[in-house]
Amino acid sequence: MDKKNEKQFIEDLITIFPEIKEEVLDEDWVGLITLQVGCFRRFTQQAIDADNGALALKCFQFVDDNMDEVEFSIENSLVISWLGKLIFDKNPVLFSRLPVKLEKLYTDLKNEYSKPPNKKAADFLKRLDDDLN
Repeated sequence: MDKKNEKQFIEDLITIFPEIKEEVLDEDWVGLITLQVGCFRRFTQQAIDADNGALALKCFQFVDDNMDEVEFSIENSLVISWLGKLIFDKNPVLFSRLPVKLEKLYTDLKNEYSKPPNKKAADFLKRLDDDLN
């Protein structure tokens, strides 16, 4: 089965979340999936911060449903530009409501970011060495 391309994903996004259609389709963002996903991240963050659990959960579910169905560039943007930049400090209860796959990705990403730079390099070189041998 073919994965959703950027056009299909954005169409689905603005169909489910028409509130952000104008911003996502702004002429400065069109064709720049990372920036368009950034618009969605801000929308999701506002829901988290405002304790709008129903809307936040709808956002989480949308990403969870799409994560394995989209091309790599979109998946990468969803992980790095959406999930990796969400902050749950104002509403930690919503973190526990992330779908299992997203919670694991979030935790793995935060753990990776928290490693000292030289530890990241050492891990990368070890994985590279393991792959070559």
